[in-house]
Parts: sequence; structure tokens; C-alpha cells
Amino acid sequence: MKLIQTIRQSPVGRLPLRMVLGLLICVALLMVMVDRLDPAFAAPAARAGGGFGLVAINTLPALSLLLALWALTRRLALACWLTLLAVAGLYAANAAKLHHLQTPLLPADLRFLREPGPALELFGHYVSFEMRHLLPMAAGVLFTLLLWNRPGQSGLAGWRRVALGGLAVAATVTMVAGSAPWKRVFDARRLGFEPWALAESTTHVGLIGALLMYHWELGGGDVPRADRDAALSLLQDHGTALRARLAALPAEGAPDIVVLQSESLFDPARLRDVPSGQFLREYHRLRKRAKAGEMTVPTFGGGTIRTEFEVLTGVPLDTLGGLQYPWLELHRHDLPSLASILARQGYRTTAIHPNSAAFWNRSKAYPALGFERFIDVGAFSKDDIVGLFTSDAALTDRILAELDVDERPQFVFAISMQNHGPFDWRPGLDAERLARLSMPERLDEGGRYWFGNYLYLLEDADRELGRLVDALKQRKRRTLVLFYGDHLPALPPVYHQLGFDDERDAQQQTVPWLLYDSARPRPQRFNTRSWLLPALLLDAAGIRDEPYFAVIDTLRSQIDLDDRELAEAEYDGLLALARLQLRGELPSLLDEALAVEPVVEPNEALAP
Repeated sequence: MKLIQTIRQSPVGRLPLRMVLGLLICVALLMVMVDRLDPAFAAPAARAGGGFGLVAINTLPALSLLLALWALTRRLALACWLTLLAVAGLYAANAAKLHHLQTPLLPADLRFLREPGPALELFGHYVSFEMRHLLPMAAGVLFTLLLWNRPGQSGLAGWRRVALGGLAVAATVTMVAGSAPWKRVFDARRLGFEPWALAESTTHVGLIGALLMYHWELGGGDVPRADRDAALSLLQDHGTALRARLAALPAEGAPDIVVLQSESLFDPARLRDVPSGQFLREYHRLRKRAKAGEMTVPTFGGGTIRTEFEVLTGVPLDTLGGLQYPWLELHRHDLPSLASILARQGYRTTAIHPNSAAFWNRSKAYPALGFERFIDVGAFSKDDIVGLFTSDAALTDRILAELDVDERPQFVFAISMQNHGPFDWRPGLDAERLARLSMPERLDEGGRYWFGNYLYLLEDADRELGRLVDALKQRKRRTLVLFYGDHLPALPPVYHQLGFDDERDAQQQTVPWLLYDSARPRPQRFNTRSWLLPALLLDAAGIRDEPYFAVIDTLRSQIDLDDRELAEAEYDGLLALARLQLRGELPSLLDEALAVEPVVEPNEALAP
């Protein structure tokens, strides 16, 4: 009764009965749409286990949009129609992301709307458009115009309109801010929401509710506070080895350093019926004279920014407590990174990526990381495009050109673009070369098309790796080349039809990495993680006076992170160290943990 009385006293309750009935119909339509389109409610168990309540709370954010549009246009039917379109568009985008990347939408995905140009240019390749789509689009536009041309509702004017708009704004602002009433409705514990397990949380809560709660949990954009006790315990447990490492003298000479992050690169031999050594021949040739192995990365099918973050900063993505797009979501003006460290060592620091500088907010993030220059797609020609994106050959040419700009040691961080998805559409490839590619017989026509496009571009990436290293071997200056794949490609039909030799899911597969030293080509095999690469690279370059990376490289050889039971406590300590590093709080803890213990004289030890 109290709820009914509250509604009657609100602007909505004072509207004419006809409008109230129309609003209830709109709410019902929204709830039906949420119920039918949200994957969380697809299973019968979800409908039986409190499904109606979850549908209702997932409809609330859409209801605030509906009220705002109604107050703005004074046309309930138009407001309802536009809200339904917005909700349908949200679920369509979520379905597309689930299809390609097996992960739901995140609040940061919506930030692309701030600068839609670069995002539309890239993601537009994933959307197929046919002439038959024109008819429903035209019908939708015509229907919208018809609703707009209807006269505004006379009952929604004056103070009623202002009050309704105020209610909508208040609901939206308090909802986005996470005010107490809304947090009681979207109770994280009751609904089973965990920001570090977004896919599972979205299944428990629903897409719209999970987006809102994820925003509340991580909207601050800062690095979580570190567990200093865990970090201190880890440092003290390995104190002897760490003191010895930190006392080591740096090597003489500064080699040039090239880090090449290869888009969507993995070894197809991990798939069933694909012979070992058939692909990535240049990589396999070079790994005979380099440190190399398999690498665990924090992303699958996309999300290059995640592996990029780990390699540049040397900290696990888990450190951020659930953030998935660091350059977009972190609100820090500077971050310690390979670039800032090497700049202090006298290096000229350059980033090269033939995509828009605004994408993933790199235009702002890279200067904060310590890069002097960022060369984006504007520096490349349209003639450099192979398929859909700038070729790896053009990227190799640019890397080589940058290394000889001046006498300073060079650090070049490059991200390739040619092998970016989608792989179900790739114009302009050589048909004869595609036909010569050897593929497993078990693949159907669709699978062969996807896999053929990928393998064609993979051959180019591999060939350019060989060309880059062979060119660097001819230079007088010693050069280190760190090469790795950022994640597996999104090839759903291929993975479904073939599967993997180790019988694990595609999301659990690793990618190749390689560290080649032009002056000391010695082979060494071991597997690693992407966040451990920068410590390995700095050690190879003889830069041993950076405390965090010296500690991480030492602990890398002391801790078996693949032993889950043994490494759990150690990993908590590593996460704490990484958070302290990002927050600029590590030096004081190192002084405390690794202070040299006083020497006890024998006579003092025997004294009573």
C-alpha cells in the first residue's frame, strides 16, 4: 500500500489514466524484450529461480531512459519505440561480442561512443550489410517519423512535464552514482556479482544489471590498495636472492630494443590434424638461436590492450581488480613502464601502431607511459593495406627506418594490424595462394574459408619476423628483438570443428614468444606469462637497477606459478607488489623488507 501511495504522489501517479496505462504497456514490452534477449534468462532454470525479479531490475535502467525521452518528446509511443531500439541495440552488440570474443559487454565498451569514428571504422568490418537490410531499415525510419509527427500529449505539459523530466534525471544520476537505494536493489552479494568474474556475474545478474554494477565497482579508475603484509612476506621469504640481484652491477653498453606484438598470432599446430612445423617456419628457425617458448596471455580473440598493458608495465591484469581496458579505465597521469624506464636510461622511445591513435585511448596513454613519439595509421599509405589493414611488411619497413634516426639507443614498441579480425571476410587476397594452403580435411567450407584467411595473413606475419631479424643482424649495433602473439584469433568454426591437441578450450591456449639477441644468439626454452616479459627483456639488456623488475625477474626463477596450490600465496604477494609498483609505493617497502640484517658477533650470540 505504501508503494502505491508513493506512486500516486509522484509525477507519474498524477498523469491521466490513459497515459499511465500506456506507460505500463511500455514497461511490459521492455520486460519482455529483456527476458527474451538476455542470455542470462535463456535457460529454464533461470526463469524458475527468481527470473521475474531479475528481469524487473534489469529493466529499471531502461525505464529511466524511457521516462527521460517521454518528458523530452511528450510522445509516449515514440519514447517507448526509441527505448526498445536502444535496448535491442545493446543486446545485439553483446551478442556480437559473445560470438567473436566469448565475453560480454563491459561499461568501457560504451566509451567508444565518445569518439565513434575509429571504433566504427574497425568494428564496421565485423558487420555484414546486404541490400535486403534496406527495407526493414527504411521501415524503421518511416515508423519513427510517423510517431514523431503525432501531436504531443496535452496531459504532459507544464509542471507535469518538468516533474517527469526531473524524476528521470534524478533516477539516472543516482543510479549511475550508485546511491544507497539502488545498491539495495542491485545487491552484489544477493545477486552473486563478482567484478573479477564478469562472464559468470553477467549470467547471474543479467547484462544491464551487470553493466551497472561493474561501473559501480570499478568506475573510480584507480589501482586497488595493496596488501602490504603479503608483499612484505614474499620479499622476506626470498630476501637473500633479492639482495644479491639488486646488488648486481649493470652491464656496459645499451642495445637497441624492438618489441613486436603480433596481432592474433598463435601456432596452428596446437589444433588437431595440423602438423607441427607446417606454419610459423621463420619463428621456428629463429627460436633455435633465441630464448623462446609458449606464453599465457590475459585475453582471447581480442582485447589487445590487455596483453599490451602487461608487457609494457610488467604487472598482471589481475592487479587492477577487474578493470579490462587499462588505457580507458585507469585515471592515472603516469604509469611506470618499459618506455619510462628506458627513457631514463637515455633511450629514444617510439611506439608504432597502424591504427587510429585515439583507439583504446592510446593517444593519451602512451605519453603517460613515457613514449616520446607515437606513429599511428596516419603515417602509412593506403597502398600499404593488405586485405583490410596496413601490412606487416609496411610495419617492418617503418621499424627499420626508426632505428637509424639518431645516435641514441632506440626502443621501438610496435603492434601489428594486418592479421586483425574478422576472418570471415577479407577482400583482396591472392586466390591462387589461398588455394595452395594446406588445411585439415575435417573442416567444412565455412571453416576452410575462415582458416584460409587467417593462415594467409599468418604467413605474412611470420615472413616479416624473419625479414626483421635478418636485417637487424646486419647492423653494427647490438639489437634485442622481443616477439610474441597478443592472443589467439577469433576462429569459432575452426575451433569447434577441429579442437586442440591438449583438449583444452581455446581460451586456455598459449601463444608463442621469442627473445632474440643479435650479439648472443643462444637457445633457451621455457614457458612464461606476458607480464614477466619486461623483466626478462631488461635483464637481457643489462638494465638491472630497476627494483621492481629486478625483483620480478628473481622471483620468476624462484616461484613455480604453474603449481596452483604452491603458488597461490606467492601470487597474492606478487599482485601486492605490482599494485605497490603502479601506485608508486614500492620503494619504501623494499627498504623495509630487504634491509641488511645486523651482523651478530659470536661473543654477543653466546651472552646470557
